Order: sequence, then structure tokens, then C-alpha cells
Amino acid sequence: MANPQRVTIRVRVTEIPTNPENRVSRLGRDFCQQILQRPFNNNLQDECHDAMHFLPNFDSENDVKAWFLYDFNVMHPLSKEEVLTIQHEVYHATWKGDTWIFTPRKQWNDEARRYCSMYTWGGSYKKE
Repeated sequence: MANPQRVTIRVRVTEIPTNPENRVSRLGRDFCQQILQRPFNNNLQDECHDAMHFLPNFDSENDVKAWFLYDFNVMHPLSKEEVLTIQHEVYHATWKGDTWIFTPRKQWNDEARRYCSMYTWGGSYKKE
């Protein structure tokens, strides 16, 4: 099984080629296909799934940059302390033509790891 991973992406929201309500899922799906080379799995019933967080400004009509947060390979809840220990990567995304350029921003990793640890690993969900 794959290791848990948290990814933060900074992007100009109006570059995401979909309507504002679908930006989080579209960017997550595109990132999975292009960088992880696999489909985004948001089926919470699966033992291992992916989660997306809805952060401020994701649906802005204005030409602003916003942060997008994704948790990959969610298998069970993690404490804030555990979240601080998992792999965390930060990217800057730019839409060029009909594809994304995802540029790693390693210098942002530590700050993003600390800041994003306030968000519940895997989002807020209940498995029934």
C-alpha cells in the first residue's frame, strides 16, 4: 500500500478549467493523473482513498491565487502530531494551453506542513 501524503497546491483559481464549484475536484483529479499517474479516488468506502479540503477562495469569481489541499492514501484517521510526520509536498500550478505545469516548491514544505496540520487528515468523514 502507498504511504500517506499531503499535497498543497497554489494556483490562480480562474485558471482551473471548470466552474467554481468543481475547482477542487478538477485540480485534484488532474494532479493525480499527471503527477501521481493514477486516478483520484474519493470513494470513502474504500480502505485507501483520497480526500480534498475546501479552503478559502477556491470558488472565487475574482482572479486570485488560492491554496488547495489534498490528502492521498487515507486509510485511517491521523492525529495532528502524526500528520506532521507524513510526506508533505507543495506545488505551484500554472495552466498552459491544455495542460498543467506543476512546479515543486520545496522551500514552502515546512511552513505548509505546520499550517496545514490544523486540517483534519482525510477531511471530516465517517465510515459507515
